[in-house]
Amino acid sequence: MIKKAVIVGLGLIGGSMAKALKKYTDIDIIGVDINRDSLQKALEEGVISYGVTDIDFQVDADIVFICTPVGKVVESVKNIIHYLKRGCIVTDVGSTKKVIMKEVQKFLPDEIFFIGGHPMAGTEKAGYDNADADLFVNSNYLLTPFDTTNDEVLDLFIKEVIIKIGAKPMIMDYNKHDTIVGVISHVPHIISAILTNFAYNKCNEAFKYAAGGFKDTTRIALSQTEIWKDIICTNREIILDLLKNYKEVLTDFISYLENDDIESIQKFLEDARKYRNTIT
Repeated sequence: MIKKAVIVGLGLIGGSMAKALKKYTDIDIIGVDINRDSLQKALEEGVISYGVTDIDFQVDADIVFICTPVGKVVESVKNIIHYLKRGCIVTDVGSTKKVIMKEVQKFLPDEIFFIGGHPMAGTEKAGYDNADADLFVNSNYLLTPFDTTNDEVLDLFIKEVIIKIGAKPMIMDYNKHDTIVGVISHVPHIISAILTNFAYNKCNEAFKYAAGGFKDTTRIALSQTEIWKDIICTNREIILDLLKNYKEVLTDFISYLENDDIESIQKFLEDARKYRNTIT
């Protein structure tokens, strides 16, 4: 049974996890964040029962959520595992998995269980002030356990955390995870940034006339630069291959225009509409 949790990082995702656990479970929460204002707000709201800027003492936690940027996950796991009890579950919420899983496996003690986690929820906003207890409701929660992960431990995490906060658990290996999120998250973010930079540099006056379509397409370009730099760099190889594939599709569409191939243009747009309608 999971009775106590430690959440390292009370930003948008970590703060939302804390609020979700508080709202939907009876789990007692210790918050860890270098931002004292976030800790104070979480304490005042009754979301966490205890707040510290660092864990340098033994904690009787059943589960630890590492909710730091991707580039700091491995270091955070390494720093905290010495203070955890036998059988503790450690999980992250990072948008890439291969690098994290491979590095953590090198030093993870047998008595500590690490389960890679990635809630497919969030916004372009950041910080505890934007945290929402219902952020994970009806969202997919991707899990990348090791092949050796204890089934009972994984089942406990799913039943007592993921399902209770309203999310839908999906288990896969880390390579498949990084490819999937590369397609539906990382490349779209890059394309959004490319479009924003292209439009501004080509004709920044056009920004004054931007409406719903352009704003929707470029919204995610507002996301935090440091977080996305880490995400892109830790999934570099997959993203590179995907962008090369994307370049081929763009080249094909350019040829349709050059050749005044109306039939191909129409089919291209019809296919896109059909595929988009399959998203539930």
